[in-house]
Parts: sequence; C-alpha cells; structure tokens
Amino acid sequence: MTSAQQGPFVLISGANRGIGLRLVTAFLERTPSAVIFAGARDPANATELNDIAKKHPNVHVIKLVADDAESNKQAVEDVKKVTDRLDVVIANAGITTGFVPANVEDISVFKSAFEVNTLGPLYLYQASYPLLITSRTGKSSQSIPAPKFFITSSGLGSLGAFFSSMILPAYGISKAGANYLALAVHHQTEDVGAVVIPYHPGLVMTDMGPKEVDSFSHIPNMPRAITPEQSAREYVDLIDRSTREEHGGKFWAQGYTEPVPW
Repeated sequence: MTSAQQGPFVLISGANRGIGLRLVTAFLERTPSAVIFAGARDPANATELNDIAKKHPNVHVIKLVADDAESNKQAVEDVKKVTDRLDVVIANAGITTGFVPANVEDISVFKSAFEVNTLGPLYLYQASYPLLITSRTGKSSQSIPAPKFFITSSGLGSLGAFFSSMILPAYGISKAGANYLALAVHHQTEDVGAVVIPYHPGLVMTDMGPKEVDSFSHIPNMPRAITPEQSAREYVDLIDRSTREEHGGKFWAQGYTEPVPW
C-alpha cells in the first residue's frame, strides 16, 4: 500500500540501459524516498539495474516489453502489489533506425519503430491510467500530487524545426507520432491537472547514439553529445519542477529554455 512517508512513485520503461538506467540513479540522488519501478525487457540480464536494486530496496525491477500491450498491463499489476498510485510515468523505451532514404527503407523498419516508439508509450499510458489518472479523480489537489506522464522523444520528430542534415525517416515519423500522443493526452487530462510532456533528452552517448562528444561534429549546427548521467539529471530536474501551467502540453528539449516547435 502507498505510504505517506514515501514517494514519488515512479514507473520507467527501458530502465535497463542508457538514459533509462541513469534516470533511476538520478531519481534516487534527487529524492532518496522515491519508489521506482524499473521496467526491463529482460530483467534477469539487467545486471547493473539489478545491482542498483540490491542496494536500494525501494527500486523494483519488473518485466516490461514496450511494444507488447499485455506486458505493459502485467507490469502495472506488479506495481499494484506495492502501491495504489503512480505519480510519474516515463515512457522511455525506444529504438533508433538508420539514415536510409524513405524510398528504399524496408517497411518493416517503419513498423518496428512505430510499435516501440509510438505505440509503446500508448500501451504504457493505457496500462498505467488507473494508477496515474483515475487515482486522482475527485480528490483534492492538495491531498495528492499532480500526475506526470513523460515521453522520451527526439528533436528529430519535430516538423517545425526539421533537421534536414540528419534525416532518419522511420525514427522521425515514430517520434512525431509520440509527440502528438503527448499533446492529445495533455488536453484529455485537464480535470486532474496532469503534466504531460514529450522531452528530447539531448544527443546522448549511449549504445543507440554517438560514442564520442564530437561524433557528429561534421554536421552543421549539431550540438555536442552529452553523457547519459548529465541527460538524466536534467531530465529529472524538469520532471521535478514541471507544472501543467508552465510546461504541460509543450515540447521540451535538453539545453533549451523555451519549448521547441512541434
């Protein structure tokens, strides 16, 4: 059951590596009382995540396959064994694609990117809705914190700031779809004051991204890459201070003080 002495209650998908793994440690550093449900596709092989959980009993490693609706539902059932509400849900799991032109890219790549990057956040939102949204219905805003739903997006999903020097058609389309989902959810959760944000975490040095700080320095106007630790700290800072009035329903990005174009 939920304890008044604990919280926030956080569910993160794709927490076994990269930004997701560092989100776990960043939450713990910022709020030691945080109860974190760290989703991993293969928990048994999530070695570093399991090591963190051994040191922090308030970290629960659960199986969560982003592109599987039933897996998302089961993950939330696992959450219910510990708490009757979630305060923060981060749809972080994602995959990237290559620089293959749209006219020759295999359609299966578009389908896979859409399943994980667009439908994955939708599956997680629908599964967590009872604990994130319904748990607030009819309750005083002073008795329970506003729910927060974040999607790890990408600047490559922006149409208004289209980056013509770095085009990944399948990836960009899937992230643009995730951005639309976030905006739709924002407008549909006004009654509980939800904070819903798609967030570009920066150009991050992970196994999916650049390997060195200047990996993409040959591309005009490309920012330098940052570490997963820096990315996660800035991500958690935004989550912590974000409000519906100031930040909700907008597209935010690492390194920017103003929203980026949709």
